[in-house]
Amino acid sequence: MFGMSWVTALATFGMVAGITLCIVVLAAIASLRKSLGEGALRQAQQIKRLVETVAVLHQQQQNANARIQILTESNRRLAEEVSALQERVGDAEGMIVPGGSARLLH
Repeated sequence: MFGMSWVTALATFGMVAGITLCIVVLAAIASLRKSLGEGALRQAQQIKRLVETVAVLHQQQQNANARIQILTESNRRLAEEVSALQERVGDAEGMIVPGGSARLLH
């Protein structure tokens, strides 16, 4: 009889230990799932903010490129005007007025 109660006690202890271990493992898995879910949510929010930032930066780059194109065209026209003025000044310097001084353009 002593042998039977020892086996029963050992079996009961094993079952309680097994159930306790299962509960601990399930609690750990639930905690990990919760942590992973929160991490995934934070990461999704960060990705959303990054996508919005990239969209804003892309728009700013397009605006800057358009402005650069406008400035480049203005610079080209200004260079043409300066070149034309230099030609006129060169032509005017070649013309001597009767007083002996070069004619000035106003």
